[in-house]
Amino acid sequence: SSGINAEYGGASGGVRKKTVIPTESYEISTTIPDVTTETEKLENELFGDIEQQFVNKAPAASQEDALFVIDRGEKRAVWSDDEECDREISLGDRNITKKLRTGDTDTISGRQLEEKLRGQFRKIHGTPTWTTSNKSTQSSILASTGHMTQPSKSLPVNNLSVTRCKNLNSRKGAKCVVKSLQFHPGSTIGFVAGYAKSLDLFEVDGENNKHLHRHHFVNFPIDCAKFTADGNEIILGSKRPHFYTFDLHKCTAVKMAGIRNRPNVHYKNFVLSDNGEHLGFQGHEGLFSVISAKDKQLIKCINHRTRINCSSFLTDNIILTAGQGGFCSLWDMRTWKPISDFQDDGSLHVTSVAHSTRHIAVGSDSGVVNIYNKDDIYKSSSKPLRAVMNLTTAVDRTVFNSTGELLAISSKELKHSLRLINLHSLQCVPNWPTSNTPLAHVSALHFSPNSGYIGVGTTKGKALLYRLAHYPSY
Repeated sequence: SSGINAEYGGASGGVRKKTVIPTESYEISTTIPDVTTETEKLENELFGDIEQQFVNKAPAASQEDALFVIDRGEKRAVWSDDEECDREISLGDRNITKKLRTGDTDTISGRQLEEKLRGQFRKIHGTPTWTTSNKSTQSSILASTGHMTQPSKSLPVNNLSVTRCKNLNSRKGAKCVVKSLQFHPGSTIGFVAGYAKSLDLFEVDGENNKHLHRHHFVNFPIDCAKFTADGNEIILGSKRPHFYTFDLHKCTAVKMAGIRNRPNVHYKNFVLSDNGEHLGFQGHEGLFSVISAKDKQLIKCINHRTRINCSSFLTDNIILTAGQGGFCSLWDMRTWKPISDFQDDGSLHVTSVAHSTRHIAVGSDSGVVNIYNKDDIYKSSSKPLRAVMNLTTAVDRTVFNSTGELLAISSKELKHSLRLINLHSLQCVPNWPTSNTPLAHVSALHFSPNSGYIGVGTTKGKALLYRLAHYPSY
């Protein structure tokens, strides 16, 4: 029997039942279950065969049944609505879509509208390579931008297609003078700086121009700012006895003390060498100081024969200085001695210089811009290829585009004093700017790396942006 109940008398005389333990023996299992096997079974039920998916890289038998699907890297739309793609849309309902009409057709599907808009964007802005590039090594600012590159055809002589885009600083504009506007040499970003004492960075796309960052400098109205050759820093100068460097990766500014024992050096106007190794500051009484762009230490000071108004690093070893009296000097940085002097033709004072691979542009206080062959300036009796006389006041900006086909010149003293020079014909572009182009007083100029855009800063605080359709790349 499984148990025997016995009766016995207690102290109260009552009767209680007592359970007797059976004498039969039972076999108790001491086997411990395999926890690892049970865990693997549970994982396989939930996630599928992990080893098969990630070690052998074999896809699941059915993607619908698998909880996770391995991403093979195909580019797919994050979201798609078939009803929107098939919906009929009238192009005549809104002015912005009227220009997309072709022929007599006024109604198209959503998918056709998407293709037309994409084609319109590529026509105006080109195809950005950053949409397929790896941006994991870029900084927080540079990671959100890209660089568009496409070859361009020969520049037309009589007509240049120029389209106005949204102002670069439309989201963070100020009413102070824009003194510097420049595009990054390797990414689609640009900055605007000036007497507002702020440096503003924007993503350049011509449509939104998203504001990326603003840094305010206390008691430091910015007269000049430039990207370094590698694009990692921005150098900023002012009339103050010091200058700043702004690190794009850390988004921090570092104050740099002025050159020791050189009180006659000012920092409101400086130039950078194309190789990014040298930085040149103009000083009083013809002094020009060359410092290392890497450690910001003084290398050498040279003295121009008259007051310096402008300068440029023509090559890695040649410096051009120019100024009062129309005198221009070429200096060899290997010996720190002048190798050539020439008088700018017909100039009383030189106010601006610029260079490309083939030409030198020299602007004067009379508004004349002389264009020289780069090889001819080493002669004492240099004669210009062309004297451009379309401006009547002092030329303070001369800028070549990246291909050397266009030269932009401007003067801030008169409204609308901006011209583009075609270097193939050595003539002004006839169709732009026009009398209706809202340039006002131009105070800054710059071309994007592949000449797709030209930026124009004004004394009213606007950073105008124009698209040059001839150049398909940023």
